[in-house]
Amino acid sequence: MPASGSVPYAAHGSIELLDQSTLHPTSAMHSSDKEPTVMVQEPYGEDLEEQGKATATKTTPSDIRGMARMGKPQQLDRTFRQMSITSFVALATATWEIGLFIISPALVDGGRAGLVWSSLWSWICFAPIYLSMAEMASMAPIAGAQYHWVSEFAPDEWQKPMSYIAGWVSTIAWQAGNAMGIFLTGSLVQTIILVNNDSYAFPAYQGTLLAIAMVIVAYVMNIYAAKVLPYWQNIFFALHIIAYFAYIVPIWVNAPVATHRQVWGEFSNTGGWSSMGLAIMVGQLTGISEQVGIDTTAHMSEEVKNAAKAVPRTMIIVYVINFMLLFPAIVTICYHIPDLEAALGDSTTYPAIYVMRQSMSNAWISVILAIVALICCASCINYFAAVTRDLFAFARDNGLPFSGWLSTVHPRRHLPVHASQLSVVIAALLSLIYIGSPVAFYAITSLSTVSLLMCYTLSIGSVLYRRIYKPHTLPPAQFSLGRRGGIILNSCAVAFGMWAFFWSFWPQSLPITAAGFNWASPIWAAAIIFAIGYYFVTARHKYVGPVVEVEGRKQDFVR
Repeated sequence: MPASGSVPYAAHGSIELLDQSTLHPTSAMHSSDKEPTVMVQEPYGEDLEEQGKATATKTTPSDIRGMARMGKPQQLDRTFRQMSITSFVALATATWEIGLFIISPALVDGGRAGLVWSSLWSWICFAPIYLSMAEMASMAPIAGAQYHWVSEFAPDEWQKPMSYIAGWVSTIAWQAGNAMGIFLTGSLVQTIILVNNDSYAFPAYQGTLLAIAMVIVAYVMNIYAAKVLPYWQNIFFALHIIAYFAYIVPIWVNAPVATHRQVWGEFSNTGGWSSMGLAIMVGQLTGISEQVGIDTTAHMSEEVKNAAKAVPRTMIIVYVINFMLLFPAIVTICYHIPDLEAALGDSTTYPAIYVMRQSMSNAWISVILAIVALICCASCINYFAAVTRDLFAFARDNGLPFSGWLSTVHPRRHLPVHASQLSVVIAALLSLIYIGSPVAFYAITSLSTVSLLMCYTLSIGSVLYRRIYKPHTLPPAQFSLGRRGGIILNSCAVAFGMWAFFWSFWPQSLPITAAGFNWASPIWAAAIIFAIGYYFVTARHKYVGPVVEVEGRKQDFVR
């Protein structure tokens, strides 16, 4: 990085006229003057490529300019290119592998038709959300993602508390999602045992031990094999596709078939709700949960070459790929459940495995599940990387207790090792809860969806505000929605985000019991109350928000 008071916006020793909005997206907080500002660059003695190499990172001039605008040093190696980061995110979301194991709520509340249609409309309605986040990722490609975007784009009087809350919610979302992913991977191992041994009792402590083992594997791969992380992504992505067809083809060939009417027009309400419409609305949580998480790529921005272009492109590509894999898989499952009650009552608790049992031998089921578990293992490794980058970024802005320790980057590995270590501890502690109460564990992991939805809505609402009231202060983006298109898409994204957030707190069935209650609501509320309390007691004196550093860079650059 250049010395303080210089900025890599121009060639060596040159003077360049830049619109103020290209340097500081929130310049309207202090001035409405739109005249170009004279900028002077101090000499480097090296070109931009050499400047990037001098920080022991692999970067590009575009990335250096982006980090300089946001006032952050380039501390992490940029080892991902377009193809590897696309494969990375596709594996991190593992959409068809994980998606097929979370369909029970929609089958209970809505039936086969409810699952199919809610998956379809959720995918369509998430389009404005990911298009909006892709644009923000192009404007500010940084590991902090949503909380950073809130800080840059929210009204100046609200940016500090709003971005702080967004940072805490994001941290909760990713840590909870990490616990959910490692536990699902471990439970797949137990499921393979159960498929081959009906007397297996699925002991809770074994699930916990498998989950802890998985997070340790994720840690080791992220820290000690970080240099090869980008290089095996494409291979596992190919396996991700091959396994998909190995799963659905035998089902279409051998499994008993439901009627077209049952799949597309026969809704069911076994959750005990007062109306079919209400049951379908409650059941759409499955479709919503299937779509969250593609912003994984945004949290890896500081390790992607030409991030302002590659990150938004990855979001859109993975969004389309995931739908092309997941929706046909869901339709396949629904067409091969002639007896819905039997599918929901399967001993593995997974209707997808019930369908496999109707069409495959136990040996082939075990092979498919082993491959799925392997892919989920790769997913946990990738997801863990994004989790730690999110934690590191928020700590870098003094948003967490022990921020100085958490934001430390290893001088040789160029990785947030301490943030990774804490993430292992959090995941292990959450896994221990499962031994005492599976209900409590699932409640904590369900926080991931509602917390991500809150982050999406806050950040997109902030950029919508700026686009309407101060559009000239938005920074340039290689992927832009335009002013009119942006207002429409941002508005749709905020509306659906609030809608999805509301329904994500509903329980699965009536009457409400401890096992059936959606414990995400009180736990989420408690987490928000704690974050607000910690903010007023301690954090407001230390946390200023990323926008202050963006402001500081502008003040340094203006002659």
